[in-house]
Amino acid sequence: MEVLCIGTADTKLEELLFLATRLRSSLAASAPKVKVSIVDVSTTKTVPTQDSKDIAVIARDTVLSCYPDSSQQDLPDDRGEAIALMSKALQSFLKNRYEAGTLVAAVGLGGSGGTALIAPALRSLPLGVPKLIVSTVASGNTAPYVGTSDLVLFPSVVDICGINSVSRVILSNAASAVAGMVCGILMASSESDETDTKLTVGITMFGVTTQCANAVKHRLNKEGYETLVFHATGVGGKAMEELVRGGFIQGVLDITTTEVADHIVGGIMACDETRFDAAIDKKIPLVLSVGALDMVNFGAHDTIPAAFSDRKIHIHNEQISLMRTTVEENKKFAQFIADKLNKSLSTVTVCLPQKGISAIDAPGMPFYDPEATSALLDELNTRLVKTENRQVSSCYIIC
Repeated sequence: MEVLCIGTADTKLEELLFLATRLRSSLAASAPKVKVSIVDVSTTKTVPTQDSKDIAVIARDTVLSCYPDSSQQDLPDDRGEAIALMSKALQSFLKNRYEAGTLVAAVGLGGSGGTALIAPALRSLPLGVPKLIVSTVASGNTAPYVGTSDLVLFPSVVDICGINSVSRVILSNAASAVAGMVCGILMASSESDETDTKLTVGITMFGVTTQCANAVKHRLNKEGYETLVFHATGVGGKAMEELVRGGFIQGVLDITTTEVADHIVGGIMACDETRFDAAIDKKIPLVLSVGALDMVNFGAHDTIPAAFSDRKIHIHNEQISLMRTTVEENKKFAQFIADKLNKSLSTVTVCLPQKGISAIDAPGMPFYDPEATSALLDELNTRLVKTENRQVSSCYIIC
């Protein structure tokens, strides 16, 4: 078994050696048979000359030889193109190691370029394989690096430029974190897990649909199902559908489809055009509702686009502002959902709540708008083509 430390050895060999040595020391007591190696993903012609201190270094050319196009033998002169090519080669390299049964974890380090190179390859590893990058960009918008994976971004605090009083602590802690994950994986592999025999249901939830989601979760757990709850923040829906495609989820309770509103109107928690495709393509049972389609999400109040200055706004917290959706917008949401579901060949039930589609869509609450909510429900009911396997059901309340 092996743990791979990945980075550009032409510029980061000192840091890679420090990380690999600390990682090997951390694993020595609990996992002495796990080997630690450095993987060089340099994108320049420079060949590292520093002594590797008995840590095995897998050469850049070995990684590059795994590039899907076997005719590609040299890196482009353009740095951006070289990073993209090496990233694809690294992805294939890691896939080969994982499928060979040797790869137990991977840890990378780098600045913006190194993180952009390493992150897509680490994301491609299956859920549960420990994966971490010590990075200078581990703050702000990390979605482009993490995506829907369980990749951990570990802030470097200082630039990755030599071993000093700060980087020594950061890299040591990162090594300990990876070692802890590896030991956990090895311990878990020797234990039986009762959830392995359970069918798993994915559930989407928002703060304003929590009561419904919790009630459903409790009922399903009581009946012997495992439930995975996803926060419908754009990334949450994508993560659920990624697991559906991976076979981890055998049924979906898509209670909170609010990401559709952000996609169509332009909010910050949007899905994309592929929303619902995973469950449809995999032909798994789907129960869908319209939770939180009464709102579009924006950031702090001063970030709301000027075009929406006359709209009803509710301040959810200091970071999130909610905007009430209109009659016409709700009709568009219904059309998007119906167009998707009408293509499904699996069992689909659409639940249309009659007394509000979120906790704040009720009499006396900020987003109570019977006309807009009725437009959504009526349009969806009209556009859905009912069949033996595609049904519409009225329910009491979503929140």
